[in-house]
Amino acid sequence: MQIQYFGLSSFKISTKEAVVITDPFHKDSGLTPPRGAADILILSQKNKSLYSAISGISGEHFDITDPGEYDVKGVTVTGIPLKQEDKYVTIYLIESEEIRILNLSHIKEFNLKEDELEELGDIDILILPVGGNTVMSASTASKVVNEIEPKIVIPSHYKMGDLILDLDSVEKFVKEMGGKKEEMDKLTVKKKDLQEEGTKLIVLEPLR
Repeated sequence: MQIQYFGLSSFKISTKEAVVITDPFHKDSGLTPPRGAADILILSQKNKSLYSAISGISGEHFDITDPGEYDVKGVTVTGIPLKQEDKYVTIYLIESEEIRILNLSHIKEFNLKEDELEELGDIDILILPVGGNTVMSASTASKVVNEIEPKIVIPSHYKMGDLILDLDSVEKFVKEMGGKKEEMDKLTVKKKDLQEEGTKLIVLEPLR
């Protein structure tokens, strides 16, 4: 499996069977919208134009825009709605190649109850927003990491390049997590790589 980052809450997850793209953002963000072919397109908030600019996504993609469980081309996707003030945002558990990824998209509050968290099971890779303001702050995000205890955490939705949204830099989250990080263009991972104890922090360089 390979994971690449476009920016905001948009990722490209390439498995042996399918390519998944999440939350392609609009040019109004100040960033160049994601482009490329996908088999599965996941939208956390289908009625929010900032996070659903699908015109740059090609291919005959299966669109997942609502909570529920989906099985597509060897990928299982489970959508869980979270109440966020006056709206709902869907977070997604993505499972393929025996790897379990939880993508918290662009939520501000992680309000799953303890039994709901237990129901999710072990999480190998956690993707979560860390930029503050409209999404989780760095300190809140670090607490969520401690709750979930993933093998790998990938921060998202933080200040970068020409982005016009008011967000904190990723370094604030890195500091909250103890200051140790690995930087890479893409994460290539197999299930056997996830046996080590503790949580590894990986910062991905956005695709351009």
